[in-house]
This record gives sequence, C-alpha cells and structure tokens, in this order.
Amino acid sequence: MKNPELNQNNKGVFPENTSDIIESLLIKYGLETMKELFEKFGPIKTSEEEEEFQERFEKLPGAQIARIVKEVAQGKIRDENVFINTLQESLSISEKTAEELAKDLNEKVLSLVQKTIKEEVILPEEPASPEKKDTYREPIE
Repeated sequence: MKNPELNQNNKGVFPENTSDIIESLLIKYGLETMKELFEKFGPIKTSEEEEEFQERFEKLPGAQIARIVKEVAQGKIRDENVFINTLQESLSISEKTAEELAKDLNEKVLSLVQKTIKEEVILPEEPASPEKKDTYREPIE
C-alpha cells in the first residue's frame, strides 16, 4: 500500500471528486448511502427522530470510509492488513469485501492523493528581514 504521508501542512490534497468515488463504491458494495438514509427517514418531525438521524448519519459507511482513508493518508494506518481489518470491522463486511474495497480505495482515491502530493510545489520560505533600528525612537536613559 502506497502511503502518501500527509502532515498538517498538506490540506486539501484529496481529489475534489473523492465523495463521488466513495458514493459509487458504497453502491458497488451494497452499503448504505446518504440518499438511502434520507429516504428512510423522510421529513424529521420530532427531536427523537432528529437524534436518531444524527446518530445514523455519523455511522454511515461513507463517513467511516472517509475517516479511514484520511487515517491511511496521514500515515496513522500503514499496514495493508490493518487497513483491511479496519474497513471490515467499521463497516461490518466480509474479509473478501474489505479486501476488494481496500483495493478500490487504493486505486481510486489514495493513488490520486499520492499524485496530488507529488505535483504540489513547495515554495521556500522568505528569509526574515533583519531588524532595522527605529530612527524615530529615542534611547531610554
């Protein structure tokens, strides 16, 4: 697994269409999409429904995949087997499905993150200008 090694300075290196890619993978692997969640709930009328929706929203497979992909990109998950196991446990899917999903995520998302980082140009910081004596101040006696 190629690990792009992001850090605090590498922001916005995921391709713009990452959410679309993840959405298509959710459909491919039969996982719940945001659209399906909205269809199940319909208009929210009570605070209990709103709480349940929020809880389900945070546990959506798409949100889980996005979190895991970010952890891989940041180097928090470095091993391919850990990546697969994390997908399997977080999404409650079979090992075979997790392996295939990991392969797709590597090819369709993480490889693009790697490419984006390589194409990123890092400009050197400008040296600080030497401090100049303030000609308008009188020395303190």
